[in-house]
Amino acid sequence: MKFLSGLFGGGKAAGAAAPREIDAATAREWHQRGECLLIDVREDAEHRAMRIPGSCLAPLSRLEQAVPPLPESKKVVFLCQSGARTRMHARRLAKCAGVAAHVMSGGIGAWRASGFPVERG
Repeated sequence: MKFLSGLFGGGKAAGAAAPREIDAATAREWHQRGECLLIDVREDAEHRAMRIPGSCLAPLSRLEQAVPPLPESKKVVFLCQSGARTRMHARRLAKCAGVAAHVMSGGIGAWRASGFPVERG
């Protein structure tokens, strides 16, 4: 499990616009081509139970920890279980990321419903 310890904090985009919503198919395409970072904002236990291979963990409960900046060369895609948490915190996520950010609508549930792979345990 990749954990982005203190991923956020001190983002560059103080007035960042809300991230754009994308679907699971777009997120998977970007991820397979190495064009994005998939950042799971669920809590540790949720991520351990089931996660998208190669996704990074950055729980909302620890969002404000100090962190190195995210690479501007890649898109950032936030996801949660159903998309509700990322949608509710979209502006906060974009501000903290400091780079262009996206949220995956439907979360990991939509990813699984599309038949895309997940890891467990």
